[in-house]
Amino acid sequence: MASQLGSRRSPWTFSGPQPLRLFRLFGIQFTANWSWLLLFALLVYVGYTTFRGLRLGFSQVELWSLAVVAAVLSVFSLYAHELAHALVARAYGIPVRTISLFLLGGMAHITRESPSPRAEFLIAIVGPVSSIVIGIVGVLASWGLWGPAPAIAVLGLWLATMNIPLGIFNLVPAFPLDGGRVLRGVLWFAGEDLGWASAVSARVGQLAAVGLLFSGVWILFDGSTGALGGLWLIMIAWFMYAGAASSQYASSFQESLRRLTVASVMDRDFGRVQAGVSVQAFAEEHLLDSRAPGAVASGSHAYAVYRDESVVGLLSLKQLGQIPMHSWAQTNIERAMLPIEAAPAMEPSAPALGALHLILEEGVEHVAVMAEGRLLGLVTRNELARAGAK
Repeated sequence: MASQLGSRRSPWTFSGPQPLRLFRLFGIQFTANWSWLLLFALLVYVGYTTFRGLRLGFSQVELWSLAVVAAVLSVFSLYAHELAHALVARAYGIPVRTISLFLLGGMAHITRESPSPRAEFLIAIVGPVSSIVIGIVGVLASWGLWGPAPAIAVLGLWLATMNIPLGIFNLVPAFPLDGGRVLRGVLWFAGEDLGWASAVSARVGQLAAVGLLFSGVWILFDGSTGALGGLWLIMIAWFMYAGAASSQYASSFQESLRRLTVASVMDRDFGRVQAGVSVQAFAEEHLLDSRAPGAVASGSHAYAVYRDESVVGLLSLKQLGQIPMHSWAQTNIERAMLPIEAAPAMEPSAPALGALHLILEEGVEHVAVMAEGRLLGLVTRNELARAGAK
């Protein structure tokens, strides 16, 4: 199951183990979650049993080799599905830097909502269309090459049976399937209300997930069919329900931030440190609790570095973590900071949603709120999370 919606997660969702980084294309990093290895192995097994049943006269080695190639083609067809989403999103000015696969499908990591109903519709619909087109190409290859090149013809048939049902299933108008995004784009256009369209589409997705769950349970305990299909439907139902709920939350969260300014959410009591001190001296003063040796003090998570009265950089605990502790005493604090001229900054009246976009898309720890060269406050994920939850 490929889904664009899965990319619209809350930025505070636990990400788990680091994914496998595979390759880059069009400036996009393609990755795969470790759980994908399980599905890849399953695809190889299903491919082997399918090709063996066709009685093509291939040897065991040839059948297994063909099954591995078929599984790899399945991976690339899923990537093509997500790449179609990503390229159309980019055409509308939405950055996409990562495409990943996981156990139940794939996602293009899109951190912004679509700018219009038209964009929402086109970004969503292009994924299923690309899958169906890949399937049709597979049908044509299978039909034209069955005699002269049976191995290629079988792979074409495999692509058709994988991608055409995938494309059709993704058109079901239920979050987090692409059809849910299509539905939301239509409702958004009709009602001119993104929040209402998101809520209705998410509710439809949750109802569809409940129906799929009951179907999976029925199949699981029905002796006339295989239990594996029932377990698979239950897993898909769980993914759909969680994805619909997550997307509804993300939409309402971003709508809340759209109504707020960075001045209303920024941290005015950020930590301050003077330039020229060592990282060791900074850590002893701000991070270590003198009452309990070795304990970490409960201080700020973001600091501004000043030279006299002028701010020269920003410092985060993540940046400090990149410096080996044995060199803290010899390392100046300026070596660990992000120079203020390189730090992302916004005016106090800017919408808080823009700060969220900077944090997600630039991978920064905090956004500086500046006015007339003065640092007024810092916006971090913590401040945005608290503001969006109100």
